Amino acid sequence: MKPSMQHLAGRSLRRAALAIALLAGGAVQADDIVTNVNLGGDVPGVLSGGFGVTHLESGAFEDRIHLSPTSGSWFVDSSIITVGLQPATNLDFTAADINGYAMTLTAPGIFEYGSLIGQGPITGPLVLTVHGNVQGIGGVASASYGGTVNISPIPEPSTGAMLLAGMGLVAYISRRRRN
Repeated sequence: MKPSMQHLAGRSLRRAALAIALLAGGAVQADDIVTNVNLGGDVPGVLSGGFGVTHLESGAFEDRIHLSPTSGSWFVDSSIITVGLQPATNLDFTAADINGYAMTLTAPGIFEYGSLIGQGPITGPLVLTVHGNVQGIGGVASASYGGTVNISPIPEPSTGAMLLAGMGLVAYISRRRRN
Protein backbone atom coordinates (compact mmCIF):
# COMPACT_ATOMS: atom_id res chain seq x y z
CA MET A 1 0.00 0.00 0.00
CA LYS A 2 1.43 3.32 -1.12
CA PRO A 3 1.33 6.23 1.32
CA SER A 4 -0.84 9.10 0.16
CA MET A 5 0.48 12.64 -0.33
CA GLN A 6 -1.50 13.80 2.69
CA HIS A 7 0.08 11.10 4.84
CA LEU A 8 3.60 12.06 3.70
CA ALA A 9 2.92 15.77 4.21
CA GLY A 10 1.50 15.10 7.68
CA ARG A 11 4.53 12.99 8.64
CA SER A 12 6.95 15.68 7.37
CA LEU A 13 5.02 18.35 9.25
CA ARG A 14 5.16 16.31 12.48
CA ARG A 15 8.92 15.79 12.06
CA ALA A 16 9.47 19.50 11.45
CA ALA A 17 7.37 20.38 14.51
CA LEU A 18 9.34 17.88 16.62
CA ALA A 19 12.66 19.33 15.41
CA ILE A 20 11.53 22.88 16.24
CA ALA A 21 10.29 21.80 19.67
CA LEU A 22 13.59 20.06 20.44
CA LEU A 23 15.62 23.09 19.37
CA ALA A 24 13.42 25.52 21.28
CA GLY A 25 13.27 23.29 24.36
CA GLY A 26 16.97 23.64 25.18
CA ALA A 27 18.11 25.47 28.29
CA VAL A 28 17.40 29.16 28.10
CA GLN A 29 20.32 31.32 29.19
CA ALA A 30 20.17 35.07 29.57
CA ASP A 31 23.22 37.12 28.79
CA ASP A 32 25.75 37.14 31.66
CA ILE A 33 27.14 40.61 32.30
CA VAL A 34 30.56 41.51 33.68
CA THR A 35 31.17 45.16 34.49
CA ASN A 36 33.56 47.34 36.48
CA VAL A 37 32.53 50.01 39.00
CA ASN A 38 35.00 52.57 40.32
CA LEU A 39 34.08 53.60 43.85
CA GLY A 40 34.86 57.16 44.88
CA GLY A 41 33.88 59.96 47.21
CA ASP A 42 34.87 63.15 49.00
CA VAL A 43 34.72 61.79 52.57
CA PRO A 44 38.19 60.53 53.57
CA GLY A 45 38.24 56.75 53.87
CA VAL A 46 34.68 56.17 52.65
CA LEU A 47 34.04 55.12 49.05
CA SER A 48 30.71 54.72 47.30
CA GLY A 49 29.33 53.86 43.89
CA GLY A 50 26.25 52.82 41.97
CA PHE A 51 25.56 50.63 38.95
CA GLY A 52 22.79 49.48 36.66
CA VAL A 53 22.45 46.26 34.65
CA THR A 54 19.97 45.52 31.84
CA HIS A 55 19.15 42.07 30.45
CA LEU A 56 17.66 41.82 26.96
CA GLU A 57 17.29 38.02 26.87
CA SER A 58 15.16 35.79 29.08
CA GLY A 59 16.56 32.95 31.19
CA ALA A 60 19.05 32.43 34.00
CA PHE A 61 22.00 34.79 34.46
CA GLU A 62 25.11 35.25 36.60
CA ASP A 63 26.42 38.81 36.61
CA ARG A 64 29.76 39.91 38.09
CA ILE A 65 30.34 43.50 39.13
CA HIS A 66 34.03 44.15 39.84
CA LEU A 67 34.55 46.97 42.33
CA SER A 68 37.67 49.08 42.69
CA PRO A 69 39.83 49.72 44.63
CA THR A 70 41.07 46.17 44.22
CA SER A 71 42.99 45.74 47.47
CA GLY A 72 42.54 46.44 51.15
CA SER A 73 40.33 45.27 53.99
CA TRP A 74 36.84 46.78 54.06
CA PHE A 75 33.52 47.06 55.86
CA VAL A 76 30.89 46.73 53.13
CA ASP A 77 27.27 47.89 52.78
CA SER A 78 25.51 47.04 49.52
CA SER A 79 22.04 46.83 48.01
CA ILE A 80 20.38 45.69 44.79
CA ILE A 81 16.82 46.43 43.66
CA THR A 82 14.47 45.59 40.78
CA VAL A 83 10.84 46.35 39.97
CA GLY A 84 9.10 44.51 37.12
CA LEU A 85 5.32 44.47 36.75
CA GLN A 86 5.17 42.90 33.27
CA PRO A 87 6.75 39.58 32.20
CA ALA A 88 9.14 41.38 29.81
CA THR A 89 10.53 43.49 32.69
CA ASN A 90 10.35 40.91 35.49
CA LEU A 91 13.67 39.80 36.94
CA ASP A 92 13.99 37.51 39.99
CA PHE A 93 17.10 37.42 42.19
CA THR A 94 18.03 33.87 43.24
CA ALA A 95 21.32 34.68 45.05
CA ALA A 96 23.77 37.54 45.47
CA ASP A 97 27.06 37.90 47.35
CA ILE A 98 30.21 39.96 47.69
CA ASN A 99 33.29 37.75 47.89
CA GLY A 100 31.15 34.91 49.26
CA TYR A 101 29.28 36.99 51.89
CA ALA A 102 25.61 36.40 51.01
CA MET A 103 23.10 39.20 50.63
CA THR A 104 19.70 38.94 52.29
CA LEU A 105 17.07 38.79 49.51
CA THR A 106 13.33 39.41 49.56
CA ALA A 107 10.96 36.81 48.10
CA PRO A 108 10.52 36.82 44.30
CA GLY A 109 7.78 39.13 43.07
CA ILE A 110 7.16 42.46 41.39
CA PHE A 111 9.47 44.35 43.79
CA GLU A 112 12.70 42.66 44.91
CA TYR A 113 15.50 43.91 47.11
CA GLY A 114 18.78 42.52 48.42
CA SER A 115 21.12 43.91 51.06
CA LEU A 116 24.43 43.30 52.79
CA ILE A 117 24.87 45.56 55.82
CA GLY A 118 28.06 46.21 57.78
CA GLN A 119 29.85 43.08 56.63
CA GLY A 120 33.56 42.90 57.19
CA PRO A 121 36.37 42.51 57.04
CA ILE A 122 36.17 41.69 53.35
CA THR A 123 39.57 41.65 51.65
CA GLY A 124 41.03 41.51 48.19
CA PRO A 125 39.38 42.46 44.94
CA LEU A 126 35.69 43.04 45.71
CA VAL A 127 33.30 41.23 43.35
CA LEU A 128 29.52 41.42 43.61
CA THR A 129 27.98 38.32 42.01
CA VAL A 130 24.25 38.36 41.23
CA HIS A 131 22.33 35.24 40.13
CA GLY A 132 18.78 35.38 38.83
CA ASN A 133 16.17 34.68 36.21
CA VAL A 134 14.68 36.99 33.62
CA GLN A 135 11.12 36.03 32.71
CA GLY A 136 10.83 37.79 29.35
CA ILE A 137 8.44 37.05 26.51
CA GLY A 138 9.44 34.65 23.74
CA GLY A 139 13.11 34.76 24.71
CA VAL A 140 13.42 38.55 24.76
CA ALA A 141 13.24 40.91 27.71
CA SER A 142 13.97 44.40 28.91
CA ALA A 143 14.59 43.73 32.60
CA SER A 144 17.01 45.68 34.74
CA TYR A 145 18.26 46.13 38.28
CA GLY A 146 20.45 48.63 40.02
CA GLY A 147 22.58 48.76 43.10
CA THR A 148 24.85 50.65 45.43
CA VAL A 149 28.04 49.75 47.26
CA ASN A 150 29.59 51.67 50.16
CA ILE A 151 32.92 50.65 51.68
CA SER A 152 35.08 51.97 54.49
CA PRO A 153 38.54 50.71 55.44
CA ILE A 154 39.09 48.58 58.51
CA PRO A 155 41.68 50.26 60.74
CA GLU A 156 45.10 48.66 60.99
CA PRO A 157 45.83 46.90 64.31
CA SER A 158 48.48 49.55 65.02
CA THR A 159 45.74 52.21 64.91
CA GLY A 160 43.85 50.43 67.68
CA ALA A 161 47.03 50.04 69.71
CA MET A 162 47.76 53.77 69.36
CA LEU A 163 44.20 54.58 70.43
CA LEU A 164 44.50 52.41 73.55
CA ALA A 165 47.92 53.87 74.37
CA GLY A 166 46.51 57.39 74.01
CA MET A 167 43.54 56.61 76.24
CA GLY A 168 45.90 55.10 78.81
CA LEU A 169 48.06 58.22 78.72
CA VAL A 170 45.02 60.48 79.20
CA ALA A 171 43.86 58.32 82.15
CA TYR A 172 47.35 58.45 83.71
CA ILE A 173 47.56 62.25 83.39
CA SER A 174 44.02 62.66 84.75
CA ARG A 175 44.76 60.47 87.76
CA ARG A 176 48.05 62.23 88.43
CA ARG A 177 46.34 65.64 88.44
CA ARG A 178 43.78 64.43 90.99
CA ASN A 179 46.55 63.34 93.36
